Amino acid sequence: MSETQLLPETDALIDGLRSRRSGHNFDPDTDLDDETLEELVLDATYAPSSFNLQPWEFVAVQDDDRLDELVDIANGQEHIADTGTAVLVAGHTEPKTADRVFEEWVEAGRVDAETAEGMKEATVEGYEGERAGRDYAIRNASLAAQNLLLAAHARGLTATPMTGFDFEAAAEFVDLPEDTIPVMLIAVGPSAGDEPERLPRRDVDEVLHRETV
Repeated sequence: MSETQLLPETDALIDGLRSRRSGHNFDPDTDLDDETLEELVLDATYAPSSFNLQPWEFVAVQDDDRLDELVDIANGQEHIADTGTAVLVAGHTEPKTADRVFEEWVEAGRVDAETAEGMKEATVEGYEGERAGRDYAIRNASLAAQNLLLAAHARGLTATPMTGFDFEAAAEFVDLPEDTIPVMLIAVGPSAGDEPERLPRRDVDEVLHRETV
């Protein structure tokens, strides 16, 4: 038993982490309402990000005809159409929120203007290069995507993340700007019932390494 001091809400939080799973059994007759969609995205935006840049965008696709097109882009994954809502999580490959974010650092009294300018320069430098920008986009947007999955589970919804789709076609499909790339596609909506038994997880003794691998 861990001796770590637990927060009052810990039991529910840990249960949510361990009971969340990627589901595919959606109720095609029940739509996700706008308020819930907005709450899911709000929860997603509480994810951590590099320097609090929040370099992510969320594109919800709910039109039936467009969902059918998205199924084709996602290699025939029909549950995208069944759920009635697909959210494309995208990430910035350039630090286009940097000016605003570092002004907020100064306004909040976290740093002075000179320090903020140095932080911004370091951030811009960190994004330089196609590989670096892509890595930033994927890392940060993936954290937001995980928040969205957990938020859906907390509301009794089913959600499944997908990376098996045509990224270039998806970007064109939702008109992403050149400095923003698709990172993950999430089908989310009311559940239609039970899912197959969870597949085994790798044991902690197998995946935990101390000091070296």
